Amino acid sequence: MQNLTLDQFRTVTQAGGLLSVSLVAKGGTFHVEAETRNGHAVLVKARGSALREFRNPAKAMLLLRELGVREMRTDTRQWQPDQADIGRPVRPDRAVVMTDAHEAVAYHAWLTKKVSAAQQGLVEGSNARIDQQEWEQIRAQKQAAKAV
Repeated sequence: MQNLTLDQFRTVTQAGGLLSVSLVAKGGTFHVEAETRNGHAVLVKARGSALREFRNPAKAMLLLRELGVREMRTDTRQWQPDQADIGRPVRPDRAVVMTDAHEAVAYHAWLTKKVSAAQQGLVEGSNARIDQQEWEQIRAQKQAAKAV
């Protein structure tokens, strides 16, 4: 049995080397098997020899159609759709991740604006420098006001 990457599968298809193509289910996923002029082959990932698996058979069919395959056999004897999520990598909710990313970008923009304004004020002389002792007094006053 041969392992064919997507590029190799495309080349075999374009060269007319495919005799038949099957979409085979096993558990909750589907993989592509083909009969070529050189024997049996399976579609594998670009790196390594792991089968290229599809949780949605429609995605596999679209890929095969793009490769020029117009006819295929589908074998669902071992298909168990309830197992589709087994082995699937767990990802954090994308909405939460994107919200956090947007908040970080907004905070960075706000902070950059504040720092630039402070630096510009120092250059223009509109911002007065505060010595350490005076700053500690201001800080103590603010903390006392918070505590009340």
